[in-house]
Amino acid sequence: MNNFSSALLLTAVGDVMVARHDETLLDLVSAQLQSSDIVFGNCEWPYSEEPGDTHPVEAHLNDGVDDIDLFVPGKPESISMLAKAGFDVMSFANNHCLHSGYRVFQRTLTLLREAAIAPVGAGNNIAEALQPVIIERVGTRIAFIACASALLPGTEAGRRTPGIAPLRRHSYFENPAWEMLGIDPKIKTLVNRDDLAALCESIRAARKIADVVIISCHWGILEHRSAIGDYQREAAHAFIDCGADLILGHGPLVTKGIEVYRGKTIFYSLGKFLMKGPVETGQIPVGMSVPFGDESRKGIAALVEIEHKQIVRTGFTPCYADEQSRPRLLEADDAMFGEIAEDIRRISSEAGLGALRLENSGDRVVVSSTSE
Repeated sequence: MNNFSSALLLTAVGDVMVARHDETLLDLVSAQLQSSDIVFGNCEWPYSEEPGDTHPVEAHLNDGVDDIDLFVPGKPESISMLAKAGFDVMSFANNHCLHSGYRVFQRTLTLLREAAIAPVGAGNNIAEALQPVIIERVGTRIAFIACASALLPGTEAGRRTPGIAPLRRHSYFENPAWEMLGIDPKIKTLVNRDDLAALCESIRAARKIADVVIISCHWGILEHRSAIGDYQREAAHAFIDCGADLILGHGPLVTKGIEVYRGKTIFYSLGKFLMKGPVETGQIPVGMSVPFGDESRKGIAALVEIEHKQIVRTGFTPCYADEQSRPRLLEADDAMFGEIAEDIRRISSEAGLGALRLENSGDRVVVSSTSE
């Protein structure tokens, strides 16, 4: 897989959910993932030997289906499968992590560590949730920090409460012309100042002990294909301003645009990588218009080349999951490779993400700014 020139390659994928275990789920990508030096993903499901306690908010979602509990933890064997496939570090900061209560939450963290996968963004308290995870390869120290804007009430960690590192946002209405009556106001967002400050402090601390600092964010807008929230741009830029080298976004079921800010790459959403949910996709009673189905099978795997203790090149390869939820990394001669790459170009432009250059290099798309 490493047809970049550097000796160190990070592969980062988006959401990884295995609510129904299947040993074959990663068969099409394991060899490619294992050829990377570090593999990152978002662990978007809890795992345990016991059922745990369903979160009160989600207990009401169970009312919409018969004869099934949507929020039973996945099997521990699934984490072993992820480790065998090559995953080294995974964010657990997302809206699914506390589906089954604190015991299953903590058991998932233990299972990840026992499988030699470093969890990040979650812990027994807010200090642990904000703590950077350091992965060292060939003398290069890479720090990972993770947070989530998409989170259920009570999921955020506290001084003595387990949970995740939050990046909450606030919504407000902005009327573009107060003298005109009867027009629809715009909905704008702001990032929570305390959450932003705490994460920036974690980034600055990581900067002192690591060569490369990467932050993972579970965030985004579900219902508009190319839209990027104001709070996302604000937070991403602030993270880079205080020392982050790369932003890995995920959460809104599909890919989003890419931005190069101050020479650093922001992947606003890598999309879904593996989504084996508790029921077949399309049957989930979410109660809103979201892009399930074929669009949510499309994703991108970020490829990050690290040399001389710094990121020297970023890119991606399109990926696609089949009807059994098995992802595969696409080759350049696959028609869907070009379709997904062109879609990234289009939605980046529609979102107004600046001067972006995407250039094919074998089975990869290299990301840069036209101003470079």
